[in-house]
Amino acid sequence: MRQEDVNSLMEEIDRKCKLPKYWEEFKKQQTKEHNLIIKDNKTKELYCTHCGKTFNDKIAKVHEYMKCPNCNETYRIYGMNYYRKSFQQSIILVQRMNKKVIIRIFEVYSYFEKDSKKIKQHCIEYARIIPGIGKFIGNNVYINMYGFLRVYHGYKKINWYKYRGYKNFTDFPTYPYNRKKLIKNTIMEYAPINEFLDKFLYYGYNFLDTLELAAYPSFEMLWNMKLYNLSFRSRDLNKNGSFYKTFKVPKTFLKFMQDKDISYKELQLLQIFQKADVKLLQKYRDVNINYIKFLMKHSIFNEFLNSGLDLSCTNIKLLNKISKFIPLKKLTNYSKGLKNLNIYLDYLEMAKELALNYKSKKNLFPRNLIARHDKLQTKMKVQEDMETQFKTYLRYLELSKYTYDDDKYIIFPAPSVDDMKDEGTQQGNCVGYKYLNPYINRETEIYFIRELSNVAKSFITLEFYNGNVVQKELPHHCRNFTEEHNLFIQKWIGYRHFMDKREKYKNKHIEVIKYDLTKLVA
Repeated sequence: MRQEDVNSLMEEIDRKCKLPKYWEEFKKQQTKEHNLIIKDNKTKELYCTHCGKTFNDKIAKVHEYMKCPNCNETYRIYGMNYYRKSFQQSIILVQRMNKKVIIRIFEVYSYFEKDSKKIKQHCIEYARIIPGIGKFIGNNVYINMYGFLRVYHGYKKINWYKYRGYKNFTDFPTYPYNRKKLIKNTIMEYAPINEFLDKFLYYGYNFLDTLELAAYPSFEMLWNMKLYNLSFRSRDLNKNGSFYKTFKVPKTFLKFMQDKDISYKELQLLQIFQKADVKLLQKYRDVNINYIKFLMKHSIFNEFLNSGLDLSCTNIKLLNKISKFIPLKKLTNYSKGLKNLNIYLDYLEMAKELALNYKSKKNLFPRNLIARHDKLQTKMKVQEDMETQFKTYLRYLELSKYTYDDDKYIIFPAPSVDDMKDEGTQQGNCVGYKYLNPYINRETEIYFIRELSNVAKSFITLEFYNGNVVQKELPHHCRNFTEEHNLFIQKWIGYRHFMDKREKYKNKHIEVIKYDLTKLVA
């Protein structure tokens, strides 16, 4: 949907969908709990923001709940930090516009106002759902990678954009509406919505969620075909034409699909393998479908499985990088490269950097990969100018907060160029030159794990990137890690997450407003 069409549709909603008569009353009812009782630690007086009156209670304690004797409402007691308290509550309004159902999500922000000594509110719309068309969010909302949502108030004009994420917006109090009247004369009127909700009650779907599925003709078709699990993907399967055009498998698969009540992931597996085999579904239903598609695209699926390598994100990423140098079909005949993907990729990248332009089979697939790898390593030059040294030291300072030790091991970031060279020499790996520039350019993180009894001796080299351990090696490319080694690394990852979280809250800006409590409750 083009942005021009989105703007036109949103402007039409603004013109035609007015707030209902009892909207303010509904909003007030849903935010009834957005009040507090403030305790003055000096006078011991308590002030209720709901009724605006003071009262005395000598045994009342901060953070407890108590009933105000004036308005008989129960609220939590706050002390000197009451001015920091605010409340957020999302509410939903469902309306009709022509033959479209419009689901509008608002947030009510409640806060303590100094002058009036009352809880004030601001309500702003931040999301819209139009079944059959899509979800839209305003430029006043931010959703991070973990699904956490924050709404910014005070926007005079909201610009709307198509939302392609998976955030659920419908699990909030909803302004009363008539279900039958809402979907009358739409494609959803006779859709098996109630049957769907009864069957999949444990999924936590509500009526509004189901409207997003029922807005497509394929929803009813899939249900009548007894392909119940596929009805969750009615939008993806909403195609006109033959059975094969819709499902991309022969029609002879239908009974198998019905008997197994296959999911969309299982349908994708049927499409890839073109074989109605329950064992295939069981074997690969937990594997990322994109990994399988990648191997199929390069025609190495069976060869990859026979190699004994795991279908993991790390291996697929390595193969993808290697495919930029050589056809992966040729790699499957080179067992040394398959068993040492990291080393082989380093070898190819070093050859390119040294402008060797390897084309012969002898050079592309050396008989002794590690020896050739180490030979190229000696040819690489490390820039030891002052700028590089200084950048390395700054990177060390930046990552030193992640230094961690227990009673046997210590892990710390690479301190200098010389230390990285020494690590590469002791370990017999390429960290001393290959990873220096990515390290100082914040493209990756390099750490050394040492035994406390001999911190000068290299023990384990570890690369960490984007929240994961990318690779780790003992001396001379060995990966025979003990349970004790892996346990220490896991403890360090936990410590690292703790430090990141602490840093996040430390940097969080909180505006502190000081009030004269004696004047406030006078």
